[in-house]
Amino acid sequence: MRRFMVLFGVVLALGVGACSGSSTEGGGEVGSDAALYGLMDVIALDFAQVLSEVAPSYEDFALKENGMTSCPQGGTAMFTENSFGSGTLELTECVMKGITVSGTLGGFLESGPSSVDATMMSGPVTASGGYSAELMIQSFTMQAQLPVTDETTYWEVMASTMDGVGMCAWSGGPGCAPMF
Repeated sequence: MRRFMVLFGVVLALGVGACSGSSTEGGGEVGSDAALYGLMDVIALDFAQVLSEVAPSYEDFALKENGMTSCPQGGTAMFTENSFGSGTLELTECVMKGITVSGTLGGFLESGPSSVDATMMSGPVTASGGYSAELMIQSFTMQAQLPVTDETTYWEVMASTMDGVGMCAWSGGPGCAPMF
């Protein structure tokens, strides 16, 4: 009986650790739906906050805006607007939850007093730290209410490795988001 209790305690501890979503240990090389989900699950809230700080405002659509901010643990993020919310997001060694992300995403980014929206974003991205990746993002979407929380942040991403391995993940789990 004692052996069962110890084994049950170890299994329970491993199960709780696997579900936490806040670890920076990561899953190594990103090359599957599950690994892509793991990477995004770790950085999503920090990334939503970074986007909210660089996004042009809904109210000032007629004005061309550029935004720049420091990332939570170092590095920078800069959004250069081309027109009406479309532009380029440049991540330069942007560290979020111990994972360093660099790359350029083009698409739409907008914010209001209580939300941030990123849609149709695509481009090359690298990650190192708890997860490592060289990815071509085909489609990235994120919507978050401010202040950013798990409950009010939705994201989905379709990407491929440089070898052409395709993958999907969304805030609900690995794989592509269901179509409604």
